Amino acid sequence: MSGDRGDDGYSLTEIFAIKFVLADVIIVAALLFAGPLYAVAITALLVVSVFLVWYLTERAGGADESEPTRESVDPVTELQRRYAAGELSEAEFERKLERLLDADERAERAGLETRELSLERERS
Repeated sequence: MSGDRGDDGYSLTEIFAIKFVLADVIIVAALLFAGPLYAVAITALLVVSVFLVWYLTERAGGADESEPTRESVDPVTELQRRYAAGELSEAEFERKLERLLDADERAERAGLETRELSLERERS
């Protein structure tokens, strides 16, 4: 499914799909066992909760996208930044860059997908 996926969670689309399936089950159960008034009340609460989840997700998502985190910057770009800032000598930069490229090549040979060096792949 599409949507923003965290490394350890569900995408926003999957969350809404799960929520709607569970909501349908709860509403049908309320209609069968409690009556139509309870079913309408539960439906209203579920609709409000969907809008609340959407609002909070949008609000949290906007804050995350405005400023890139250290995890979102690939290692090659981070090395370039450190070299430009004078934190690394040319020899250190070359050695660390070579290690990153070797690690990426080993991962490719092993069949693992790596996004860390996407800049290098785009240039090739």
